[in-house]
Amino acid sequence: MPGEGYRILLGCRRRSEALRACRLTFDQIAGVFALDHQVSPLRLYRYAHGRTAGDVVAAYNDLDPAGTATLRAARFYDYEAWPQAGRRPGAGAVAIFARVYQTTARRLVTDEVYASYGVRDRDLIDRADHRHLDPHYRREVSAPAIAGTKGTKALPPLVPAPTLCADLLRAVGAEEADVKRRELLFELALVLGGTPALGLLRHLTPPERERLAAAARHRGPIDAATIDVLERLTARLWAMDEASGPRQVLPVAEAKRAMVDDILKRGSLTPALRERLLRVYWSLCHMTGWCYYDLTDYMSATRRYQEGLAAGYELGAPALLAHLHGLMADMAIFQGKPTMAIDHAFAAEGWAKNSGNALQQAATFSIVARVLSNTRRDGEGLRMLDRAVRLADSSRNGAELRHLFWLEPDRIARHAVFCLIKAGQFDRAMAEVEQRLAKMGAGSVRVKSILQLEYATVLIKKQEIPAAATMIDKAAQAVVGHSSTRLVHSVRQTRARLTPWEGNKYVQDLDERLRSLTIPV
Repeated sequence: MPGEGYRILLGCRRRSEALRACRLTFDQIAGVFALDHQVSPLRLYRYAHGRTAGDVVAAYNDLDPAGTATLRAARFYDYEAWPQAGRRPGAGAVAIFARVYQTTARRLVTDEVYASYGVRDRDLIDRADHRHLDPHYRREVSAPAIAGTKGTKALPPLVPAPTLCADLLRAVGAEEADVKRRELLFELALVLGGTPALGLLRHLTPPERERLAAAARHRGPIDAATIDVLERLTARLWAMDEASGPRQVLPVAEAKRAMVDDILKRGSLTPALRERLLRVYWSLCHMTGWCYYDLTDYMSATRRYQEGLAAGYELGAPALLAHLHGLMADMAIFQGKPTMAIDHAFAAEGWAKNSGNALQQAATFSIVARVLSNTRRDGEGLRMLDRAVRLADSSRNGAELRHLFWLEPDRIARHAVFCLIKAGQFDRAMAEVEQRLAKMGAGSVRVKSILQLEYATVLIKKQEIPAAATMIDKAAQAVVGHSSTRLVHSVRQTRARLTPWEGNKYVQDLDERLRSLTIPV
């Protein structure tokens, strides 16, 4: 390393150590250093960590998921020099650097560099968030707006405030270079809930954006191609929810639901197009209800589910009615309302049988199995679940409903863990969890964490406290990048079962870790 560069690094290292002693995060320290050093974000973060290029290259190669990284110092310096010189790092490399520097990948690239990446690469950069690795990082926690509850924070309004509009303008500038396309993208993002909508809109072609904007402005009739766009965006919202949780998704889904509702009330539609659009409206009620439930705002979730039921009745679609009743039964279980859960479960079972659709019956019977296991110990829940798995397996090549895109036998069978725990069959429950976790990919964030918490519950029942504390810790890691309040509640609920062992060192270490993740214990 040249002498001047090493002198700068040593000075930054001393300042960083002093700032870390004041509990500043690496993001904050990089912001301070940016006042004095006009260099790329990658170099700023290296200064904030006080690391040499050799240190960073070694850490990078150790973290490469494929285990084949061969990054060299010369190439690393090229990355740091970009865009003034050198070479642009790939999006995958930026994501790995984000983990090395315990930050988000988006902070490691300027707006100019971010705009130069393709659609999928920007999605990858947006998702890479490793701030939880910084011990000084404190996750912002805000509860959803619940009527009559003190201390709750409302979700962003559908029409963003001026400051949010300014943030949106900057984000749109990074997304789109062409001035006219930028104006259209800004208009659409405003209609669809603000900055979070950009992650969806970037996947549309310019003609598709024009078509969507025309629908929002009520210019011209709604055609099948426009409804195709609306359906595709809804499917992408589900992917966003699985990856990052409801807080990013809900403003967009609510804005889109309001837009579709407005089109249904004002638009001139053929019967076939109206039915398709009404199904889009149902799916958005389904989604917003699910998001509110995930934020533990049960009143809002119930209201959206009931609006979805009204749409299902208008469509005359028993499968859609069965699905929402099943979700309301599941929500009632989580709230500790078994009688309400039974009511919705029986309604869901009746509508599912009436639908004649084996996939919907599989999804519904899995919820009924949970309700039965929650209230009875005679094994009927497990028998119902076996029936659901068989239906899902035999129907995989049949006609699928859009809202059951996720359904496969393994996703149904995971409910067996809940049923086995309720039945007191702990050894079978452990074997089932291990089998399910071994098959899960990195994308199943929320489901994987719930399974880990159920595993921890079994370990506590068997008084294997160190293993239980470790499993709760693993599940809690998902809380950092995911905004599910329900997941946080489940972590706290499982930790509460360790109360008799609060003096245990493993439990104390777990509590410290949970506090660092801003999870009250």
